[in-house]
Amino acid sequence: MKLFFLCFFIQFFFSSPGSITQNLRDGYAEMAEADTSLGILILVNKHHKLAEGYRPHDLVPVDDRYNRGIMNLLRSEAAAAFAQMCSTAEKDSIILWNHSAYRSDTVQRQLYENAVERRGVQRADRFSARPGHSEHQTGLTVDLNSTHTSFGKTPEAAWLRQHAHLFGFIERYPRHQEDITGYEYEPWHYRYVGIEAATYIYNNKLTLEEYHGTSQKQTRHPAR
Repeated sequence: MKLFFLCFFIQFFFSSPGSITQNLRDGYAEMAEADTSLGILILVNKHHKLAEGYRPHDLVPVDDRYNRGIMNLLRSEAAAAFAQMCSTAEKDSIILWNHSAYRSDTVQRQLYENAVERRGVQRADRFSARPGHSEHQTGLTVDLNSTHTSFGKTPEAAWLRQHAHLFGFIERYPRHQEDITGYEYEPWHYRYVGIEAATYIYNNKLTLEEYHGTSQKQTRHPAR
């Protein structure tokens, strides 16, 4: 029996550094609970996790005119802003639609596990969030049109980069910011933060992580 426990502890101590290194590299270390009191400015990433089963109370369907996805719910404020953005874009001959919006942590777990099965943990963590760490669960995020990096070269993506902040949306995972956001470039992934914050982020070329570091959470919204 003593020999068994000795072998167990030897295995634990020799294997755990690799696991710790992996978690540090992938960002899933020193985690804190996401601060829901920030409202539409909530920060959810590899360091900030939503409580299990979290679901916004004010989810509504995306306007049918701008939806082609099964996951079609957004928080009411974000849904209204999204419809306004799509309508304005249409006047510029730019057609935008929802590909994927709110996801529960159950759905996100399935997506993440599928990604791990296909590509392994290290690769999956570069483009797929673990359950509780996905911005989609906030109900403030929408994937637009196409979830392929080639979307970044389209007129639609160019229009979004120039105009999305006017409606309160930011490009959440911009190119060359992977070390800050923790995820690879996703030109289709837009996050609603409100016009004031989005304009500040756009003008100063920030990520949401950098905004939270520089704004010192001066603009707070009540929990919704």
